[in-house]
Amino acid sequence: MRSPVLLLLAVTACLGKSAAENSAGGDDKDGAPELACSDDSQCVAVAPTCCDCPTYATTIGDPTYQACADVMCPPTMGTCPPVTAGCNSMGVCELRKCTAIQCPADCPGGYAPDANGCLTCACAEPNAGGCMTDNDCVETRGDCCGCALGGKDIAVLKSDQPAYDASLMCPAQPTCPGINVCDGGQGPHCVSGSCVLTANTLPANACGRPDLPPCPPGTHCTVNASDPANMQGVGTCEP
Repeated sequence: MRSPVLLLLAVTACLGKSAAENSAGGDDKDGAPELACSDDSQCVAVAPTCCDCPTYATTIGDPTYQACADVMCPPTMGTCPPVTAGCNSMGVCELRKCTAIQCPADCPGGYAPDANGCLTCACAEPNAGGCMTDNDCVETRGDCCGCALGGKDIAVLKSDQPAYDASLMCPAQPTCPGINVCDGGQGPHCVSGSCVLTANTLPANACGRPDLPPCPPGTHCTVNASDPANMQGVGTCEP
């Protein structure tokens, strides 16, 4: 009997198809289960839809995963808890937490994530037109209403804000709900080279950027040890 995790709906709000419509199931030509694994490299973290945060793991050969290969999704760094996928002793892919690693040097824009959202010790490079510090970013309306009038706000580079606002081509008096839905706990932050509107929830022992305090003697800057720090591209001082 197949594991329930392999029967989850996996594709996609982006494509308008479910796992049942995409997955052929069955065994491969050698008689081995199509979705079995033998090592971690065969596993990937996936979600019920292409652009959601990962909630389970499957193999790279799973048709439900392959169906999302060409789907362009918005960046999720800062919004999805970082996870990775691995192959357990039963030959089944499983979702795992990121491996904590000590990083020897600070990075001006924080540390770069890997494909699963787990941080590495490599310094994040700004995206095309990206940021290096929080001061490079500004909050602006993401649609003609903005959160103050019932719409949404986003974070963009300060230098890009006038052009972005003009690109919305909003009328002088847009039709809006007129209800303030802004989240006072959020602000514009530079996360791994991109401006993101998120809560500044860095723990007191956050480290890894020149603007953060150095780690006390006996501790080291460690990434993937704290989800709040990881979501903002930095580590925490750990023994």
